[in-house]
Amino acid sequence: MKLSVYQAEGFYPKSGLSPDGLKSYPAAAVSIKKGDYLIADGSGYATNTATAVQMLALGIANEDCDNSAGSAGDKDILVIPLREHIQFSVPVEANAVITRAIVGDIVDLESNDGIDISDTTITAGHKGFMIDDIDVSAEAVAANTYGYAIGHFEVEE
Repeated sequence: MKLSVYQAEGFYPKSGLSPDGLKSYPAAAVSIKKGDYLIADGSGYATNTATAVQMLALGIANEDCDNSAGSAGDKDILVIPLREHIQFSVPVEANAVITRAIVGDIVDLESNDGIDISDTTITAGHKGFMIDDIDVSAEAVAANTYGYAIGHFEVEE
């Protein structure tokens, strides 16, 4: 599936979202970028320090939120909850150019804004990113060396 937008980083929703489906959380004292995978820090604030999907997630940042000069809770961030019906496009950050052979696999994160297609070890009962489709068109590979995955988050059984 050829994408119409090639973001440099982050999980971008492909499905239409209604504003009433978004959640608001107080942000930690960090800079959050649209598309970042967010978790709750130990004090209950949204942060983008996750590097593994296996961590309990709040969702995907729907907007930029720079609270790095403030205190935790000074600003709020709108978050897209991780629902199986919401598809995202995301740059592949590690290993190799994505191929159709990975469609159907559940993979882990490489960082808070990209995936690692070689990491398919997800603990049972935790969320992973299921690959539904790929884009390795000339435009996709020009924008991101390893192409783009299209998929959704779901619980590994």
